[in-house]
Amino acid sequence: MTMLMIVFRESIVDHIHAVLKEHDVTSFTELHHVEGRGETGRALTSFLSPGANCLILAAVPEATAARLGDSFTRFRETYGRHEQGTVFPLHVFALPCEQMV
Repeated sequence: MTMLMIVFRESIVDHIHAVLKEHDVTSFTELHHVEGRGETGRALTSFLSPGANCLILAAVPEATAARLGDSFTRFRETYGRHEQGTVFPLHVFALPCEQMV
């Protein structure tokens, strides 16, 4: 199993859900109003910020994780065309996962 940690701006949550649904991922944990700072800048829930992040954790088989990685890469390339030097606010991390209980 692989644990995918998907971090993105809340404004694109419906698009992220569509990608998960496309790959039959129906079980996941979703956290809203996640604040932080990274290569896409600050993500805060204030009027000074472009919006907070959302975080989804999904434990999936390795083959599904690979296909999702490809889909999210295509999504980012398609919708992430911004001014030079900016980064589209979508990051996906894959972690080894073993269910204990």
